[in-house]
Amino acid sequence: MSWQVKVLNGTSRVIVKPFVKRSAAKTVPGNEQATIDKLRRWVVRLDKFLTRKHTSTVSVESVEGQPSYLWINNQPDIKRTILYLHGGGMIIHVPGMYKQWAQRLGAAANARVLLVDYRLAPEYPYPASNEDCLAAYQWLVKEQGINPDTIVVAGDSAGGYLTLATLLGIGQSELDNPACAIALSPLTDFSFGSPSMFTNEGADPLLSNRLIPLVRDLVLGDYLCTDPMVSPVYADLSGYPPLQVHVSSNEILRDDGVRIARLARQQGVVSEICEWHKTTHVHPIFDGLPESELAMEKMLVFMDRHCPK
Repeated sequence: MSWQVKVLNGTSRVIVKPFVKRSAAKTVPGNEQATIDKLRRWVVRLDKFLTRKHTSTVSVESVEGQPSYLWINNQPDIKRTILYLHGGGMIIHVPGMYKQWAQRLGAAANARVLLVDYRLAPEYPYPASNEDCLAAYQWLVKEQGINPDTIVVAGDSAGGYLTLATLLGIGQSELDNPACAIALSPLTDFSFGSPSMFTNEGADPLLSNRLIPLVRDLVLGDYLCTDPMVSPVYADLSGYPPLQVHVSSNEILRDDGVRIARLARQQGVVSEICEWHKTTHVHPIFDGLPESELAMEKMLVFMDRHCPK
């Protein structure tokens, strides 16, 4: 474990996780919106702090007629496209941090990246976010004329979940699969059937299982947690394209990622699990970590194998 990860873990454990746990503990039944609003205000300040010194020459462009889309590194000579779905529990968004990550990812992968600001719960509960992400893939293929063989669908945390859910949606449509998919620390089981959700509560420096039930209720409402279209770990994954999953050994979502990668492999999918020793939730998106660079290398090798430049 690098000293940079030790610092990040220590900072998260002292600042972020206690705030999340306090917010969950102070939530008043029937007034959950107040907790979400508080989290969102705090995240806005955190986003500004984390990206205050960021500079990049990688292009960022809005999309005419699609206010929730953002093109990163959209250059005419680039042939590979990454549809990237951000994390945030489907209740928050950290736009500055994800724009920064997409610029780094796009440049490293020699790809254009489409960031999607999908609708969030509780204002827009399930399946709104799932529908928006599938619609973005359809927009790339049908309206932009991009060959699915040149598309990678990727996301982290809740965005990792939406990556997996989007693949299921593609499988039920007339659309062809993307070349491959990458999920970073994905949530895959809303029924909390993964042991690490509880065994790693004390070890996880960032996330707490005290907030997860609140998020689940706000996102899903009355939908059944074990519905295969709700929790991908209960679905038939045999139609998936090649899949790479990254997890940290000490995060509460560790087993969610391991289970989905194992299930995909058992059902005949080319599936790869990358488990990192005591890093942090979605560590690849954090710039300046040696482990993030190593994860990027694995992602690039995987993309080059299944979606050549």
